[in-house]
Amino acid sequence: MESRERFRHNWLRRTLTRIVCLWNHTPKGRRLQTDFYWRDFENLPEAFEGFRIVQVTDLHGRCFGKHQEILVQKVKKQRPDLILITGDMMDELYAGAERNAVRWLYKEMAKLAPCFAILGNHETRSEYLPEILADLACSHVQLLRNESVLLLRQGGQIRLSGLETGLQSGLKKEGEDPDHIGEILARMYPRHREEQHIFTVLMAHKPEKIHLYSRYDIDLVFSGHAHGGLMKIGPLGLLAPGLGMFPKYIQGTYDEDGTYMIVGRGLGGPRIGIPPEIVTVEMHRKRPAGKE
Repeated sequence: MESRERFRHNWLRRTLTRIVCLWNHTPKGRRLQTDFYWRDFENLPEAFEGFRIVQVTDLHGRCFGKHQEILVQKVKKQRPDLILITGDMMDELYAGAERNAVRWLYKEMAKLAPCFAILGNHETRSEYLPEILADLACSHVQLLRNESVLLLRQGGQIRLSGLETGLQSGLKKEGEDPDHIGEILARMYPRHREEQHIFTVLMAHKPEKIHLYSRYDIDLVFSGHAHGGLMKIGPLGLLAPGLGMFPKYIQGTYDEDGTYMIVGRGLGGPRIGIPPEIVTVEMHRKRPAGKE
């Protein structure tokens, strides 16, 4: 009986999702946009002045032109120094056209700039995870699974980290901190080992955990997952996957305790009236007060 109820629930959820996803085939739903952010950071290394990061998130198996050519050209025009892919590239299946859409994305993005990725909840819970990992391994996209790398540029360095969150994150209430996320962050950022702060960029699929990210002196976070709130009601988003009605973090910029977070509304998945988007961030050094 329990398995029958679970099947009925999954069937209903998938049917409703497919109906909502029909909006993606409207002219507005196909119109790919770019949101550009210019941000000053006090501790950005001088070598990274003007550094451009493009974020691609929540593709959910969509294809923008043959071999993703529309998406590729949109990203190319941004002249990225770095491309970040922040999860949920697949939807329910990872075969046929949907798998090709994701593989083309990895292949083409890696041609434009150094490219790093994390897995979203759709990948980590998927029975196709071995195939996903195999395709990533064959690409020139570097997957970060609860680990960090140093990006070097003309004598300067920044740290890029990837936090993997899937079903294990629990999607609990805002006040409940899953212990494992804190443990992962503590392993990635052991404070006692650092004599001075390293400018840090974190890829973390789920934005609602910013109160955890900000505890570890992270300068810039790239998240997705919320699909822009599914549907806008005035300035508010109606719903986000697993986050309930009128979620706090849906798209745009947020600042908490010195951690600056950008939430991309993504490219695919269920949404109504929320166009697909890529994000471009241009980073600059903040000048001391009183100096031009």
